[in-house]
Amino acid sequence: MAIVKISDAGKGLNADLTPEELQMGVWSDAQNMRFANGYAQRFNGLAPIFAAPVVEPYYLTAFQKPNKRLWIHAGTERVFSDDEAVRTEITRLAEIAISTLTHVTTTATLKTTAAHGLTTGDSVTIYGAYPLAYNGTFTITVTAPDTFTFTLLSDPGANASVVGHLTGPSAATANFTGTRDDRWTGGVLAGIQVLNNGVDVPQYWTGDANRLRTLPGWNANWTAAAVVPWKNYLIALDITKSGVRNPHMIKWSVAAVPGSLPDSWDETNVTRDAGEIQASDTADLLVDALPMGDVLIIYKERSMYALRFIGAPYIFQVQRIPGDSGMLFRGCAVSTPLGHVVLTAGDVVLNNGQGVESIADGQIRDYIFRNLDSTNYKKAFVTSNPQKNEVLICFPFVGSTNCDKAAVWNWKEKTWGLRDLDGVTYGATGQIAATAFTTWGGDSESWELDTSTWNEDPYSPNQARLLLSQTNRIAGFDISAGDDGVTNLTGSLTRTGVSLDNAQALKLVRGVYPRVDAPAGAVMTIEVGASMAPNAAPVWSAPASFVVGQDTKADTFANGRFLAFRFTCSAPWRMRPFDIDVDYAGLY
Repeated sequence: MAIVKISDAGKGLNADLTPEELQMGVWSDAQNMRFANGYAQRFNGLAPIFAAPVVEPYYLTAFQKPNKRLWIHAGTERVFSDDEAVRTEITRLAEIAISTLTHVTTTATLKTTAAHGLTTGDSVTIYGAYPLAYNGTFTITVTAPDTFTFTLLSDPGANASVVGHLTGPSAATANFTGTRDDRWTGGVLAGIQVLNNGVDVPQYWTGDANRLRTLPGWNANWTAAAVVPWKNYLIALDITKSGVRNPHMIKWSVAAVPGSLPDSWDETNVTRDAGEIQASDTADLLVDALPMGDVLIIYKERSMYALRFIGAPYIFQVQRIPGDSGMLFRGCAVSTPLGHVVLTAGDVVLNNGQGVESIADGQIRDYIFRNLDSTNYKKAFVTSNPQKNEVLICFPFVGSTNCDKAAVWNWKEKTWGLRDLDGVTYGATGQIAATAFTTWGGDSESWELDTSTWNEDPYSPNQARLLLSQTNRIAGFDISAGDDGVTNLTGSLTRTGVSLDNAQALKLVRGVYPRVDAPAGAVMTIEVGASMAPNAAPVWSAPASFVVGQDTKADTFANGRFLAFRFTCSAPWRMRPFDIDVDYAGLY
């Protein structure tokens, strides 16, 4: 009898190479397991953070104001904001088109393009007009079916060069018109949230009682596939002007005044710094953009560019980055301390600004693209779990519409794991209000599986956390100690093709000594298998139960040249070393 120690179970998953090629501590299959600090550890579960959404959320982003932390979620038609207590709909309101806006001292006259349907004494709101004195909420006097007057607080000094937007006193919600694959983009500039769905005109929200509004200076006949803030500018990609698509166009606004959004996108005004440029030396289309230090990385489908601020007269310079890596779809990249992790059309790469390297090749790349549903690939997205130094490549498995699998990369350990998901549509990181923490009454874990302690704070409110949107809830990732709120989350490790450095010798396994951290009484199932050839499926022993805190060994039996091991447990657990009781039985 010999006891062989496997000292490090935390070297990660390799689902691409043949198992007999792998060193010990690397697993050929691992479900719902992460690998860090030498341990293989089951992921924690999801837990709802906010009340169930009234629309299926396809986009999620954090937005912080000085006095509150907000989370915005968007469906195809409607958009909502949540704080720690209140959900507010912020979908845009229907607007009345303005024809002209003129004045005589402080008396303004507004003419609409059609009958406005308003009456004297109504209160209306005007925004986005220039000069700024025309903006505000006013009581009107109707003078014609398409005309009314109102009193300004000050003389604007000129008729409106930008007429802006008008909403009436009982304006109805104007639903957005995109589809699910018209993925939302945006970000925060000057403390103001920008949102864009690629089909309707881009919107902004200031975090107050107002709804989403049209970006100032944006032409009503334009749309952009993506809009992202960078420095003091807004950058728009893939612009359609009056029905004519410009798929290689990168367009930028004028620089914003601190605390405000840019007020113009007019590239023909030589006195301002708005502009546009074509990234057309590659035929693939613009997809998305993500800042990296002092550079904005512009991603196309199979290429990437660096956008740099160079000042007047050109303002920005665009430069091709060598290589043929791009982005699979909008939302398929995330920033980490090492650079951008990007899901491309055939790989997962790390872009550090100096070059691109695969982080999935020879480990999990084939697994991802073999199982990614080819019809619903646009549902895939990439996000991060900064608390655990992880990136999640979330994708719909073959036959699925929503993301039901995540390949998880630890950027410190350089290890891969897999995580099952349930109906996930998007993910984002940000701070969570302290009142969102689980209370005694809100803890859904069973007494025997719950590893949390009384008054435990599972996440600091000052630390960015990952939230995932699902078909019927918004949940915190890795928060629940037990499960995902539906069924127990089972973690399993499998390794086949183990030769113990002697592929010719027969081995007889009589037992396994796992060193497991788990709640006392948790039951782990252990199986041992063996085969005579590396490419032959192992013959598995009957499952043996191992009770944590009670047992020290799982008695089992297998005989062959190439061994296999499987550990399965539904409780929270982790394992670093394990020992096997094995005898060598000769060559035949």
